Amino acid sequence: MRTLILVSLLGANLCAQEASNYDALKLQARAAIAAGKFDQALKIAEPMAKKTPDDIELWYTVAQAHRLLGNLVEAEKATQWMLDLRPEFIGGLWEAALLREQFKDLSGAADLLNDVFRRTAVTKYSERAAILNDIARVFDKQNMKTEATQLRKEIERLKGLEIANEKATATPAHK
Repeated sequence: MRTLILVSLLGANLCAQEASNYDALKLQARAAIAAGKFDQALKIAEPMAKKTPDDIELWYTVAQAHRLLGNLVEAEKATQWMLDLRPEFIGGLWEAALLREQFKDLSGAADLLNDVFRRTAVTKYSERAAILNDIARVFDKQNMKTEATQLRKEIERLKGLEIANEKATATPAHK
């Protein structure tokens, strides 16, 4: 009986370690994307995504890494996988919009980016600013310079709101 309890505890401990390693690897892959190490992100995320095909965050990392590396066919497959899993997932829609831009469907990219912007909570200032930045870039490519300039002003306003929010919610230093 004592051996069964010990084996059970060891098994539970290994499962917990595996789960925390899994989460740590996902974070490593996202950090690699943020650091511009797209190959490294792909090496971490792609094998994991194949083992857990319903982890939409991993597929988002895979799609983004492939797109940023210029592997557009693979990026399209990973993005479609995300959209098939959860059509409402903002990351999937955003990646689809950026792929449309890569494939020179600028009006389609702008439409999807506008949809992503509308679906993003108004309190997510930095995300909304990033989406507007993508829309402004697409507008520039469409020679819609006035609209792009207006969006850049809105981006600055959102950045100001983000800073003000951070200051308002910051924990005061102890004296």
